[in-house]
Amino acid sequence: MDLSQILGGLSGLMLIAAYVLYFKQALKGESKPNPASWAIWMVAGLINAFTYFTVVEGNVWQSFCVSMEAVGVVLVFGYALVKGKFSRVSAVEILCFLMAVGVGIFWQVTSDDRIANLLLQSIYVISFVPTVVGLAAGRGKENPASWSVCVLAYFLSILSLVAGQSGDWIAFVHPVVNGVIGNGLVAFLSFRKK
Repeated sequence: MDLSQILGGLSGLMLIAAYVLYFKQALKGESKPNPASWAIWMVAGLINAFTYFTVVEGNVWQSFCVSMEAVGVVLVFGYALVKGKFSRVSAVEILCFLMAVGVGIFWQVTSDDRIANLLLQSIYVISFVPTVVGLAAGRGKENPASWSVCVLAYFLSILSLVAGQSGDWIAFVHPVVNGVIGNGLVAFLSFRKK
């Protein structure tokens, strides 16, 4: 096992830990999932899991984190949906969700994994808007712990790509945009709210 594989494995394991922690936070009422963000992350995460695997040229270890993200998001979304743990939704959030569905349709029509994956990253940027706006407006509630663990997991994912000398720059976009910037912003705002 080389360094890239070890870092990729650790990244995925940290993301599993982050989602377990988020579940505990949601159960205690410390975090309240934004339905639009989580619905977008569910749709985008599932598409991303398939397209990212192609972007990293079938490297299971480098795509492990993205796969665990998809599983975690589906589980959190399902839990919040069944238990009614979501925060309120706005028109911006509905628009963001529809844009994620549009990328999914583009991917299915064109079968272009690289472009679909790149388009998904813009959706990920937009998908954090509902959660960030909800936190800023006082409608949202998040504990920074799980979000901070996600940032560390994606940082390890980036290191895995560097160690594995991934030749495709698109492979770096997801862990930077979604992992470090998006999760980092929510963690930062959550720390400020405490």
